[in-house]
Order: sequence, then structure tokens, then C-alpha cells
Amino acid sequence: RSMSKATYPGMFDQVVAGGQPAGLSFLGNCAKECEEEASLPPHVVRALVSTGLISYKYTTRKGLSTKVLATFDIRMPQDLVPACGDGEVEDFRLWTIEEALLSVREQLPLWKPNSALVMIDFGMRHGFISPDDPGYAEISHLLRAGLCNDDLRSRF
Repeated sequence: RSMSKATYPGMFDQVVAGGQPAGLSFLGNCAKECEEEASLPPHVVRALVSTGLISYKYTTRKGLSTKVLATFDIRMPQDLVPACGDGEVEDFRLWTIEEALLSVREQLPLWKPNSALVMIDFGMRHGFISPDDPGYAEISHLLRAGLCNDDLRSRF
């Protein structure tokens, strides 16, 4: 994330993400964010695959806030380097899935909280996190039932 962002500046995030505007589908919004935030070409964006929803809660000054994230996977060509198109990204880093999950596990405070949830969900859906791993069933359930960010620190 860009250091100039009002929230979570400089923290690790997904390649693209964004708030859901009224009147635009989840897929349409994700495609728009792919083009704006990472300058991904249309032929890559057309390969977006919807993968579900993640729900979570966090405490604000006004009380408990509940959010839902629509998630998508996209296969990135090996020679494609994302480029910031809207100033919301400081830089892009190419990590293996294992490296990203290790970072979530060992450097959680460096991650935007909901982005860590998306990374864990990806790891679970693609077999990088196993049902035999401690806390798997509980985290899997909480990703759909409204995981509180504090829950993540004690379970992953």
C-alpha cells in the first residue's frame, strides 16, 4: 500500500482491492480495480475467477463493524509485472505463496488485517494450508462466520 494512504499506509496487501461501489457488480469492480491499481491488461483481467466471500469484524470508535469481502483469483503470466496506475500502491513484490503465508504467520503486524485473511483463505483453498494444521477447522469456519481480527493473532 502507498505510504500516502490514510489507512494502513505501507502495509502488505493483495495485488488489487477496493471498496464496492453501488451499481457495479463484484466482478465488474474487481476488473476495474485490476486495471486502475495494477495496470493489468484486459486479456488477463478476463480470466478473473470468483472464489467466494470472507466475513470479518473489527472494533471501531463507534463499535463493532462487520465487513464482507468478495474474493477472486487470477493467474498472472510469469512475464507480467504489475504497475501502479492510481498512486495507491507503493510497490509490487513477487513472492511465492509459501513466502507470503510465512510472512502472514511471522510478520502479521506488517499486513493490512483483512488482506491477511484473504491470503489465509487462498492458502486454504489451494492446499498450502492443510486440514491437519492446528486451528484449520476453526479458521475455516470463522472466515465465513465473521472472524474478528484479534482471533487471527491467536489462531494462525
